[in-house]
Amino acid sequence: MRLRSPLLLLLVALGATAARADDADYRVPPPVIADLLTAPRLPRGAPNASPDGAWLAVPDLRSLIPIAVLAEPVAKLAGLEVLPGMWASRNGLKNAAAGLTFYRVADGSKVRAQLPADVQLGTVRWSNQGDRVACMAYAQGGGELWIVEAATGKARKIDGVRLQAVNPFLEWSNDDRAVFAALVAGDASAMPEANRMPSGPALRRGAGRATPQRTARDVLRTADDQRRFAFVATAQLAMVPVNGGAVRKLGEPVALADCDVSPDERFLLVQRITLPAPLGFPAYLFPLKVELWPVASGAPVALADVPLNDRSAVASVAPLGPRDLAFAPDGGALWFASWEDRPGASAQAAVRDTTLPPPGADRIMRLDAPFTGQPTEVARTVFPIDGLTFTADGARLIVHEGYEPRRVERQSWLDVKHPGKLNPLVFRSVEGVYDDPGRVAVKPGRHAQLAWVTRDGKGYFRMGDGFRADGQRPFLDRCAFAGGKPARLFESDKARLEAPVTVLAADGRRFLTLSQSSTSPPNWSLRKSGETSAMAVTAFANPAEALSRAQRQQFTFKRDDGVVLNAEVVLPPDWKTGSPPLPTVFWIYPNDFRSAAAASQNRTSANRFPSQSPLNPEVLVTQGYAVVKPDLAIVGTNDQYVSELQRSARAAVDECVKRGFTDRERIGVGGHSYGAFSTVNCLAHTKLFRAGLASDGAYNRTLTPFTFQAETRNLWEARDTYLAMSPFLYANEIDAPLLLAHNQDDTNVGTNPIQSQRLFEALNGLGKTVQLVEYPYEDHGPVARETVLDYWARALDWFDRYVKNAQPASAAAPSQ
Repeated sequence: MRLRSPLLLLLVALGATAARADDADYRVPPPVIADLLTAPRLPRGAPNASPDGAWLAVPDLRSLIPIAVLAEPVAKLAGLEVLPGMWASRNGLKNAAAGLTFYRVADGSKVRAQLPADVQLGTVRWSNQGDRVACMAYAQGGGELWIVEAATGKARKIDGVRLQAVNPFLEWSNDDRAVFAALVAGDASAMPEANRMPSGPALRRGAGRATPQRTARDVLRTADDQRRFAFVATAQLAMVPVNGGAVRKLGEPVALADCDVSPDERFLLVQRITLPAPLGFPAYLFPLKVELWPVASGAPVALADVPLNDRSAVASVAPLGPRDLAFAPDGGALWFASWEDRPGASAQAAVRDTTLPPPGADRIMRLDAPFTGQPTEVARTVFPIDGLTFTADGARLIVHEGYEPRRVERQSWLDVKHPGKLNPLVFRSVEGVYDDPGRVAVKPGRHAQLAWVTRDGKGYFRMGDGFRADGQRPFLDRCAFAGGKPARLFESDKARLEAPVTVLAADGRRFLTLSQSSTSPPNWSLRKSGETSAMAVTAFANPAEALSRAQRQQFTFKRDDGVVLNAEVVLPPDWKTGSPPLPTVFWIYPNDFRSAAAASQNRTSANRFPSQSPLNPEVLVTQGYAVVKPDLAIVGTNDQYVSELQRSARAAVDECVKRGFTDRERIGVGGHSYGAFSTVNCLAHTKLFRAGLASDGAYNRTLTPFTFQAETRNLWEARDTYLAMSPFLYANEIDAPLLLAHNQDDTNVGTNPIQSQRLFEALNGLGKTVQLVEYPYEDHGPVARETVLDYWARALDWFDRYVKNAQPASAAAPSQ
């Protein structure tokens, strides 16, 4: 069965191959796999709860979208993919919801939002009273603004409003009479066409100093690109009455990067892109102007110029200029982080030698109202600041720090009225999970997320994943700012995976959880501390019966150096111990660790419901495969990447064979992104696998010279490591058939489609068995129905041919 859609597909094969595998039309896998991949998607994580905790606004998540949605013409500018006719990004459109349902938390009753049947829903914002939501619906000419009542589902469109949805901004006013929004500029006409007649050659000039950047795609190259980018980035800020009345424009149209409203609604904190935008960089690194715009009247107040972040590939420093700007809850001050380089310190030396101190310091700054003076330094942190969060009572500021070269995090708090001293809360290595205290629970405030505090102001709450050696037990803790052992308010039992996701009361005794098991899908429940049972709020049906019936086993395997690692296997439901071993697919994504102790920690749960990811390899279980997801840990540094990968892969294979479910002669390996990169390295440096599947990977590390993944050194500092980790340079050692797939619009850092194209050409030139499939319009993760179904149809055919039905490898050693 095939879907006859135009497919700009490069598909080349060597050797004798079946005609159906070489067909360049879209293909469809067996019905059981197609049904799993196209089933309705279930929401996971924290729900969109109303401020009073009375309602949940739950979107209808689309499973897979038609390729026609992605085929809409886009302008690719500075990493953005913009649909000019809709004033929207392609990324936003492909994640749009197909509708909305309200669930009453008290009893689980639901109300359907009366939106158009063909709605494509983006941003959904609760009013402060929690009785209605403001929604952005994608449409030609700009996004539509809809107001929907929770109790009745009644929906009405605000006429004459076109929302700018390239970088959407939508917030309710404190009195719920209006919304602050970014609109399409009134004089915006059709997007200027690209000039086909050049006035001269494209020119880029060096900065005359080090400006290390990770590889980015679709950066601006010409003055024409700059003009087009300015056009699509421009927005008009405004206040839009929701019960009738004229729209009030706020300021002039600007190239909007970000906007926040002060708690008292006297100011807009506007971050606008400095134009013309620079050539050669993605938009998230562009220079900015930070300004305060009076909402009532008056001229903008210039706060700072943020320079181009031209050192984003240096892990030891933070960007220059103000960051993480946050109004105090009373609106009386603006707080932010500001990095200061230490004179004479080498940022790159601190990356190479982690015993060196950070090459600078982050300063916590405060600017008091009326915001016309100079900011004052309040405190300095040890490491770069990752975030600033005020407590709900406004008394404290929680400071989050992180330092990648040492892989550590630090959390502390400041007394807002008497600042200066950072009071410690957490200091730990981020490599481990057993000591993770969890994330700070937050609640909606006036135009900001604020940390929940106990009624006496002395405590706060944390929600944690709860990984441990015997599984996963998520928890909710009440913690004291003064320190000491937390009070555990809730912990998931062993039979289910139930994670607290939203705190609803200041005593922490009323909260929402997401509960699931390996056979029952995730659903939200209301918990009250001290009660033994939860009340179900949602009751989503099982969309993956064929996978939830499969067997799941967690196990460990020991390497020859004594390091113990973790893995999970998914088996057909009818397989039993003593049955013949199965053809097996290893699906890999290696993590790297500085210590063996961290590498050995468990990060799996036997109670997790099957993933609905379009790239979930477990669909192969329905075709008689065992699917193994091992942690092929790299312990140490990337200098030992190849030997560590070999050691971990050998141990994992040996353990699977020993347990009886894997046939050593019939093992394939696959992965996506960094997993694809590691898949090809497995084929180049071991003889353990009969075939491979690698999608959206990077195989030549000389094309990602300024760091990649967790490698923080550049190519010229670690030349031998970059070369040793590049399977492209070892293509001659690859004997197993390799199926390469790559999405043609992959904008992920480092995984340009040229990576797969060059590897294919190398393997093809060397006479290897290889195919390359390139999918049009897709980014780093596929979302189109045609793409995903074709991907698994070809993957199944590949593994059937070269793994399941393969003849014994006469020359293969048991564990090489």
